[in-house]
Amino acid sequence: MHLKINFILIHLIIFLIGIVLLMSCNKSEKEIPQLILPEEVVVVEGTQTQNKAIIVVGLSSAYDQNVVLKYSLVDGTALAGNDYVSQTDIELVFLPGETSKNIEIDILYDDVFEEDEYFSLVVLSIKNARLVQSQCRVIIENDDYFAPEIIVPERKMIAEGNTNTIQASFTVRLSGPSEGTVSLKWSTADGSGKGSEDYIPVNDQSVVFNPGETEKQITVDIISDLVFEMDDIFYVQYSDVQNGIINFNQTSIIIMNDDSYSPELADDGYITPISYPGMQLTWSDEFDGTAINTSNWGYDTGAGGWGNGELQTYTTSSQNSYVEDGKLNIVAIEQINAYSSARLLSKGKKEFTYGRIDIRAKLPYGQGIWPALWMLGANLSQVGWPKCGEIDILEYLGHQESKAHGTIHYYDNGHRYIGGVYTLSNNQSFHDLFHVFTIVWQENAIRWYVDYQLYYEVKDTNIKYDAFKLPQFFIMNVAVGGVWPGYPDATTVFPQRMIVDYVRVFQTP
Repeated sequence: MHLKINFILIHLIIFLIGIVLLMSCNKSEKEIPQLILPEEVVVVEGTQTQNKAIIVVGLSSAYDQNVVLKYSLVDGTALAGNDYVSQTDIELVFLPGETSKNIEIDILYDDVFEEDEYFSLVVLSIKNARLVQSQCRVIIENDDYFAPEIIVPERKMIAEGNTNTIQASFTVRLSGPSEGTVSLKWSTADGSGKGSEDYIPVNDQSVVFNPGETEKQITVDIISDLVFEMDDIFYVQYSDVQNGIINFNQTSIIIMNDDSYSPELADDGYITPISYPGMQLTWSDEFDGTAINTSNWGYDTGAGGWGNGELQTYTTSSQNSYVEDGKLNIVAIEQINAYSSARLLSKGKKEFTYGRIDIRAKLPYGQGIWPALWMLGANLSQVGWPKCGEIDILEYLGHQESKAHGTIHYYDNGHRYIGGVYTLSNNQSFHDLFHVFTIVWQENAIRWYVDYQLYYEVKDTNIKYDAFKLPQFFIMNVAVGGVWPGYPDATTVFPQRMIVDYVRVFQTP
């Protein structure tokens, strides 16, 4: 009997111990704390000293073991290294009994007015605590002074005028109203345009924006003349900018020449001078010798259509090109079921960037006859056509004897071209007399003239102009047939010759 009672007591004791242990386990599980992380913390950026964003991390209750939190900082609109100091895979440890810890993050200040920015603290893992919220957004409040952008034009173009003084005027704008005064100073500086000759110089003129104002005008007086010349350029330069950020340090003022010139009419046609005011003759070929000057000219030779379905074979034969009576002759000849001609070029010999180019020539005529005076980029071998750029000073279709074409070819996601046409009055023919074909080629524009009558202009704002800021060489040729002019017929007379009196390049010193 006593043994049975002892056996029951032993089992009862074991049962009670189990209950106590079970209750102890349940009590321990309930006491695992929650990690308390704020949803958002706001910190002022600062302007002179480094501020810190402080994130207070807490436990809902003390715990008898270490609580370990691992976190990283993650970019939002705020960027590590620009706006705050990065922290990656950082461990934060709560020792037994601790319930609060601070995470300090260094904020990088600047003096740029900008929108508020943010980044986030993201919890990567946690031990011995329950995670309710996995991240905290840190907002950096901008406290910088609003310094508006001062917006000035990069370039202003103005027609020169002929008699009265005109004004080059443009607007200076602020990107937004400022609470304080914004100011700058401006002065003029010479380029090819000279102070007191082409414009009235200005020095240290002030522009002041009072609070709330957003627009002001800058005006420079332009001095007009009657001289046919290249466009001139001068600059408005900015300094001593206060409480603002300017987009350009200077504005280019381009004085566009709008004067005309009347070339002399000689017995055999129009002729132009050997000099112009403000320019110098850089190079010319007057064809005064007895032979083609090989220091100036080489040849393209061969057949194959030249990409246009042309019929001629280009040769170096003296029958197809020669100098006579101070003029170059390029001659297209009909042979038995074939045609020959010449194509001269100055590639690798005479190459130029910008200038006034005069070519005096008398043209052939007839169905299928296609003479041209033109230029290609000197980098043709490196980049190919049309990336090298092409300037057609003159193209002419022999069956349209009164029309001259000026065209520019360039690359802009493929081949592009644009141009104009000049028509002689009273059914005159370019075959009857010499005419002067001119381009005025500048950094910002190219203009085409016949006998100094402007008939076409292209600006760098109209097309992709990059190729035309690089050197180009001359080509002179007479093609026979092609997709554009069509092909010779029974009315076409041979031989046909283009006669070139001179090629002249004038440039500003």
